[in-house]
Amino acid sequence: MMRHTRLAAALVSSAVMMTGMTAAAQAAPAAEDATRAGAVAAAVPDPGVTKKSGSWCTYTKWGGTFYCNSQLKHKLPNGHFQVFVIGTNKQAYSRWSSPKGGVSKWTSLGGTCIKPGQGSIGMAWVGKNKWNFAITCIGSNSKRYYKEREANGKWSGWRLNKY
Repeated sequence: MMRHTRLAAALVSSAVMMTGMTAAAQAAPAAEDATRAGAVAAAVPDPGVTKKSGSWCTYTKWGGTFYCNSQLKHKLPNGHFQVFVIGTNKQAYSRWSSPKGGVSKWTSLGGTCIKPGQGSIGMAWVGKNKWNFAITCIGSNSKRYYKEREANGKWSGWRLNKY
């Protein structure tokens, strides 16, 4: 029997990131009830494993170039994956699988994460809704900051860590 799941849809945040990026660059997967839409989620592509290539790492299926040991693979409540990495410019980036089996483009979440490869990116849950969570990274002043994802897919700006 096919099981209804929640579909991920790309929404654009209305806030401008602390790096000055436009709101259009802040897309994130959002929850939509498949039963209301009468749809069933397609197969979920996995980003694969992390592979070292020279002094950088990449996902075997989703690509990208990022600091090794600076990635986080997260399974969303609808079964789709979202990954977070620290890119070569030390900004946080995200990519996620889509409802139709595709994969988003890499999206910058801005900020400056130092100490890549030393546990500088992480995740903390906020609230009871598992679509609402926060990622954290160590900023250029060596303090941990967080960026919260709301249930509707919008992201906050970077804030001093409260987790």
